[in-house]
Amino acid sequence: MDNEKLLRRLEAFDPELSDLLLSALNRQLTTLSLIPTANAVSPFSAYLKGSVLGNDFLDHHALERYSRLEQMAAQRACQLFHADHAIVRIGNPVAAGRVVFYTLAQPDSKILSFNHRKQEICTGDWMTYDFHKFCLEPDSLSINYDKLAAQAQELHPRLLICSPVNYPRNINYARMRQIADDCGAFLWADLGQNAGLAAAGLMSSPVPYADVVTFAASDALHGPQNGIILSTEKLSEWLDQAVLQTGHASLKKNVLAALAITFREAGGEEFHDYCEQTINGARALETGLRDAGVETLCGPTENHLVLAKLNDGQDGQAIASTLAETGLMVKPEKLMTSDDNRDYSVLRLSSLDPTTRGLKENDLTKLGRALGTCLRSDMNDYSLNKLSQTISKLAADLPLFSEEWLPDAEANTDNDSNLMEQMMLYWNT
Repeated sequence: MDNEKLLRRLEAFDPELSDLLLSALNRQLTTLSLIPTANAVSPFSAYLKGSVLGNDFLDHHALERYSRLEQMAAQRACQLFHADHAIVRIGNPVAAGRVVFYTLAQPDSKILSFNHRKQEICTGDWMTYDFHKFCLEPDSLSINYDKLAAQAQELHPRLLICSPVNYPRNINYARMRQIADDCGAFLWADLGQNAGLAAAGLMSSPVPYADVVTFAASDALHGPQNGIILSTEKLSEWLDQAVLQTGHASLKKNVLAALAITFREAGGEEFHDYCEQTINGARALETGLRDAGVETLCGPTENHLVLAKLNDGQDGQAIASTLAETGLMVKPEKLMTSDDNRDYSVLRLSSLDPTTRGLKENDLTKLGRALGTCLRSDMNDYSLNKLSQTISKLAADLPLFSEEWLPDAEANTDNDSNLMEQMMLYWNT
């Protein structure tokens, strides 16, 4: 049965679900998203996740029974990030974070975390930790490493967490390692949407310095929704045992295969080019916003992220809702500083998904100017209409995933081993 016939049967059998599917497709094609966690999955990864491998289930009861697919995905993750050990069977970043806490922290352990990151996932009686934060300095909007070192020496935390998801600059992970060593803490780096740029070598990687690194396989890496843990060899056995003890005992082969191809793609030239274009696009978006008179914080950006400062009195959530009506999806956020009275309301904008769809510097500069004009005009009807027109023109005929980012490999023409023929047998049986 071909895809067209299958979709027609689905539409006839379950029109309600089909309407939701069609609505999602139309929304994704006709809108633009600057939300950091919104990014299309690679067609290779999407195909494997929806393939016949989904019929197979792995039941793990002992570490010795790792499947070939799990070993493949883990080895490719280690090779890509130059890590000692990788755990790939966890379903999402929240679960991965809880495994790290379970392994490295104890009840009431002191945790020193950038912007209180990871405190939000600590729920349940066994996850009662004493959280302390370090933040950007209010004047420089950068990390004061000397101040952080003094704070860590005074506190002696069990865990030092650096999660730069709201910071568009590189982190000095070597200095973070020294600070952790001096106070006897484990260093945990949560890369978030910076994972792809770090894998491509285009921004600093915490892997040589951190005890544990976590990130999602989706968004920046174009993979399935999943949580990845990288660690030193010293901690590998502890973490592996914690994975089993916290119930992460199995994962379907289709997800493991999607992860394996994700890490292979991320090691290729096309992905490196994509990451370079992502950084160029973020800088272009930043330029457009500034051209329109909008202040951007912590810049100039060194990754995919742009922080557009909102004026006093502007409601980020209300702005995001209004912009969604024009076809632009954004993420409002609070940028913390070490002075509790000097937090900033920002839109946390990313060039990841627009670059995946094929937008270039000129496009993102135009988008930045149109968005900036809206923000400066207090969202009047004229500027909103102009923004809507800009989005419609930019999104017209854009794919969800541009073919320029797919690996350029010759198709296999050997009839005896042709994958397409074998898969047709499955669908037509």
